[in-house]
Amino acid sequence: MVLKSAFKSMGKIVVGAVVYYLGFILGSVVAGVVGMEAPPLPAGTEAQTLGMYQLVVSLIFAVTLAVLSRRLTGGFFPRWLVLALFSWVAYGLNTYLEAAIFTAYAAASAYTLVMQALAAVLCSAVIAWAFPPGEGGKSATAATRAFLSHYSVGQWAWRLLAAWAAFPLIYLIFGWLVQPFIIEFYRQQMAGLTLPGWGQILPTQALRSLLFLLACLPLLALGRGSRWRLFILLGSALFVFVGGLYMLQAYWYPATMRIAHSLEILADSFVYAAVLTVLLVKGGGDKAEAVQ
Repeated sequence: MVLKSAFKSMGKIVVGAVVYYLGFILGSVVAGVVGMEAPPLPAGTEAQTLGMYQLVVSLIFAVTLAVLSRRLTGGFFPRWLVLALFSWVAYGLNTYLEAAIFTAYAAASAYTLVMQALAAVLCSAVIAWAFPPGEGGKSATAATRAFLSHYSVGQWAWRLLAAWAAFPLIYLIFGWLVQPFIIEFYRQQMAGLTLPGWGQILPTQALRSLLFLLACLPLLALGRGSRWRLFILLGSALFVFVGGLYMLQAYWYPATMRIAHSLEILADSFVYAAVLTVLLVKGGGDKAEAVQ
């Protein structure tokens, strides 16, 4: 029975991955139809190799969404919206903003945003339908009301401000730690990299922080389980979408840089997840609903 259930889940994940891959292709068609120009491939890459990496990315994308979907309460539509928003902001929009200031090639284009948006929406729909939460969960409305009732308006105000300020600080701290290992790649503009000034870095990180907060709040509101479980869930998902997938497929970058950035993003993701869960999730038994 367990083996049968595992194979069934694997089949659903494969379907979700295929839908993501097809959504990516369909998104490119839509972007082309509305007049957007496809960005050139990064120097030293081949379309066939990038396509193979995209298949792996699609599978990991679907697995991550499936884990999230099982641990969210509510019906199909609210979970679909939460999954689509979180995955697109963390993977699509985040990559767009980072590429806009740290790379010289045209990866930061509206074309890629459309591709990733359609893929995320379609894949999230399939996964939200295929991986419903276990029995006994609250409705999305009830869960959201309970989440908001944990703090007063004044408490929410300072907690949200603190959460918004946290990400840029975390980003700068861990970026400074890995800087000795990667700074020369940017100074030499290797593989299309550039080194922006503080006038670009700080506003971009402030914007990213706001977007991450808006994407993570619904996930935390509908999350099932204790504060600890939500921390692990959010930290893992952020790592995968914010940089893990991109560092996996960016094979044209030097290995040293990919490893250093992967460790940096891993630390960023879990420290930021810890800050959000401590600030925004009530401790004790409030979220201690058993995860099915």
